[in-house]
Amino acid sequence: MKKAVLWIAGVLAGFVGLALLLDGIGAVVQPVLDPGRAEGVLYTRDAEGNRIGTRLAVVDDAEGNAWVQSGHHFRGWYERVQANPEVEMERDGALAPYTAVPIDTPESEALVAGLLRDRVGPVRFALIRTFLLYADIKPVRLDPR
Repeated sequence: MKKAVLWIAGVLAGFVGLALLLDGIGAVVQPVLDPGRAEGVLYTRDAEGNRIGTRLAVVDDAEGNAWVQSGHHFRGWYERVQANPEVEMERDGALAPYTAVPIDTPESEALVAGLLRDRVGPVRFALIRTFLLYADIKPVRLDPR
């Protein structure tokens, strides 16, 4: 019995460690490739004014608002948006200026989660959320400037 408990604890610890490692690598590397409609490159500015691009999934609500989300607090782009909400989004080959509006409410979290679940399907959504260790969704609405 003790061996089984240790084995299960080891597997769970390994999964959590792997998920954190993969998410951390994704947060640091963040590939900036040619985004399509489902993804975009969000350009933010750091404290020195340097432009930094981060590839993110983008979902659109029924009113035509574009939303992005941060799954963890250590995502640099989310902190940069809070410090300077004037951003640009490259999406589907077009670059446009936006004001990023973090809206941290249960309603906005449910909206963004539902939009993403509808787009990728419930199984893939569950896998994505599992690998993010069910971290809080931090929704950010992109308002055109």
